[in-house]
Amino acid sequence: MINHVMNRPLAAHAVAWVVGTAVGGALPPGLLSWKAAIVAVALAVMLALLAIPGRQAVGLLLVAAAAAAYYQSCDARNKPTIVPPEAAAEAPANAEREAAVIGTIVSRVEVDGDRVSFTIRARSVGFAEAGETAQTTDKMQVSIRLLKPEEKERALALGRGDVVEIAGALKRPDPPRNFGAFDYGLYLYRKHIHWLFSAKGLDGMRTGAEAGAALAAAAPRDRFASLPDPVRLLRWNDDLRDRLGSVFDRLFAGDGPDSGYLKSLVLGLTDDMDPELYQQFSQLGLTHILAISGLHVAIFVAGCIWLLRVFGLTRERQLTITLLLVPMYVALTGGSPSAVRAGIMAMIGLYAARRLVWKDAPNIIGLAAVLMLLWEPYYLYDVSFQLSFLVTAFLIVGVPRFSRLLPIRSRHVNSLLSVTVVAQLASFPITVYYFNGISLLSAFANLILVPFISSVVLPLATFALMAGLASTHAGALIGWIVAKLNAATFWLVDTAAAHDPLRLVWPKPALWWIAVYYALLGAVYAGTIRRKEEGKPAVAYVSAAALMALLWFGYAPDMFDRNGKVSVIDVGQGDSILIRTPQSRHVLVDGGGTMTFRKPGEEWKERSDPYEVGKKLLVPLLKQRGVHRLDLLVVSHQDHDHIGGLQAVVEQIPVRAIVMNGTWKGSDSSRKLFETAMKRGTAIVSVPPGETIEADRHTRLTVLSAGGDKTARVAEEQNNESVVVLMQMRSTRFLFTGDMRAEDEKSLLASWSVGATQGTGPSGAPAEADRSPPPRYAPIDVLKVAHHGSKTSTSDEWLAYWRPKAAVVSVGLKNSYGHPNPGVVERLERSGSDIYRTDRDGEVVFTVTKNGLEIDTKL
Repeated sequence: MINHVMNRPLAAHAVAWVVGTAVGGALPPGLLSWKAAIVAVALAVMLALLAIPGRQAVGLLLVAAAAAAYYQSCDARNKPTIVPPEAAAEAPANAEREAAVIGTIVSRVEVDGDRVSFTIRARSVGFAEAGETAQTTDKMQVSIRLLKPEEKERALALGRGDVVEIAGALKRPDPPRNFGAFDYGLYLYRKHIHWLFSAKGLDGMRTGAEAGAALAAAAPRDRFASLPDPVRLLRWNDDLRDRLGSVFDRLFAGDGPDSGYLKSLVLGLTDDMDPELYQQFSQLGLTHILAISGLHVAIFVAGCIWLLRVFGLTRERQLTITLLLVPMYVALTGGSPSAVRAGIMAMIGLYAARRLVWKDAPNIIGLAAVLMLLWEPYYLYDVSFQLSFLVTAFLIVGVPRFSRLLPIRSRHVNSLLSVTVVAQLASFPITVYYFNGISLLSAFANLILVPFISSVVLPLATFALMAGLASTHAGALIGWIVAKLNAATFWLVDTAAAHDPLRLVWPKPALWWIAVYYALLGAVYAGTIRRKEEGKPAVAYVSAAALMALLWFGYAPDMFDRNGKVSVIDVGQGDSILIRTPQSRHVLVDGGGTMTFRKPGEEWKERSDPYEVGKKLLVPLLKQRGVHRLDLLVVSHQDHDHIGGLQAVVEQIPVRAIVMNGTWKGSDSSRKLFETAMKRGTAIVSVPPGETIEADRHTRLTVLSAGGDKTARVAEEQNNESVVVLMQMRSTRFLFTGDMRAEDEKSLLASWSVGATQGTGPSGAPAEADRSPPPRYAPIDVLKVAHHGSKTSTSDEWLAYWRPKAAVVSVGLKNSYGHPNPGVVERLERSGSDIYRTDRDGEVVFTVTKNGLEIDTKL
């Protein structure tokens, strides 16, 4: 593959430009400037004119240097211009500030339940407390929570290009609060968005002439005062996409997923895609079929040429008209990086075919990559850009070579199998890097469903759309056929996703691991060719063995790490603690939960895919950290802020056993959780007080309280039923208390006092037979403070008994309960404990080594 690229100068220089862009992103900001880029380009051009040895290699280095400097010069210009008045007073960088903003909407307006979101380019920002107004061109991500159902119609009327004036809270994006979590601030930064702006209701928002007049008064010399033509065109494009999407709504009326699925498949409109169906497609590695990419563009180009040929146009006109239609199609489908890449390649290829000139695929894809990175260097970090170019390059270079290695004579079967295998091998490391999972059924699903959907469903759905524009009845006839085909697709996807024994959780690999993977993949191919042509198998066997070893290490990178870790994950107002033992066992204590408060009549507020902490935060973190299965899940009690996130956990990660308190709250969430766990073969047990669970030979968990008596019963009030666990890992002791109350603390202390006078320890066995002395003689190292620091727990007597060296409070930032209570904090300080709080420190990680305890916080 390297020789294949080096023999094509344009492709080689494109690779150098991509590598240089990556280097520019990795270097410290401000190291290079646009002047360095100009100098590097000038030297590369001069070198190309000189016939000196090694000029190609030096030229590629200069191109890479120019790309790095170009990236850094673009990055240096991506800075906010707004300076809040509190900055001089050393206020936190992400503190909220009341502000009034006037700006132009520059994105699609998304209305989902009671939330409206869009991006604006601000032109004027006024801070109420300072009485100052400043002009700016900063972009802001706006989120508005609707307060009345009638506001929804007004929000739906908003669109790209509208001038709005709105009052609310302005802030910088928060950093991620957990190690390895998605960095939303960085994501926005690479979209040139530096601010978050939130508001409640639309009563205080002005649009149209009122907002325009306010803008004229605030920024009379604003060069953006008239609506830019590109924004106007994009507004028309948004309206056209919405109208086309409404055709699918008419043809597939009802609650089924057909309309949302076809909007995504044909138009790239993912807003109405059923979240559960999308999750199933994702699990099987089929989401690329839902993203507008090379496959869709190729079908569009082929369809246009065929249709124009039917009308009798000449070959030149077919190619010319199709070339002009491609950018319109890319814009109509949303202009994602993968669609833009495919569109650029198609236009270059069509132009080359019309002019009967060079049409070399590696050069075409290289030129497309450089053009996109010149337009926006941050495209390099977009997963669709990476997958699109990488898979396309592998298909162009690898399929002809791989097909020759297959002992299959059928050209069609050989080609289909080669494309599927090469695409899977190419996308594998990128897939596990971003999505932390791979299904070994993915290749079979792609082999069967991609040809079916692309060659049958997609064309028929497009015809149904075109017919539906003319007549709903004509479109409904084709739509009926499409609905039947969709039903077969959905059944197959649902069955495969629900019974997928080959789904693997894969921790996030290092970048060096990805580079070595591709190098070894190339070595395996080269060794296979040598074995086939020269009969020398050594290189093939050694490289294949090295690749297998690399995959095993990537699957379990911490297999030789003998430190234990206790991670108090920031799940907002809730509890979730991940324990990794020295022998790589995984225990999860609680799973947080997103609290929702809906009253009758507020169904209009429900969102299509509401934020749920288990699905959006906890499961991705567990997968990223290589939790292939949970050996034990401790449910301290059944309040939603402790079990709400566990539903997603038991659905996506195997769980061997669940320890719970033996009571039944009777809520829908607890019923669904335990039913799902039992269907998946998880053992659900209630452990009596005093019993010890051996997690591994270095870790044991002793249940100090299981909540209530031994009889299973209904208990709507769950705090006093909390499972309390004392864990000893090596010589370090942790106490996990759930939401236990002060009365429960007093009851436990009293029972142990009686046990001590009778000569028994905390396990109920004779004290001399206990492997550890009673807890009052052995202070603990870490206390998980009960009930998020509520005043109803953590009494002075409790702290005096345990004498914790460190205390951690799992509590939500700016929670409405006022947790942690100041009295609790004062008691912890008096006890001499070092206090850690997830609202202030983010995730707190306790690392247990052979030499003691190490503590790290995310913030």
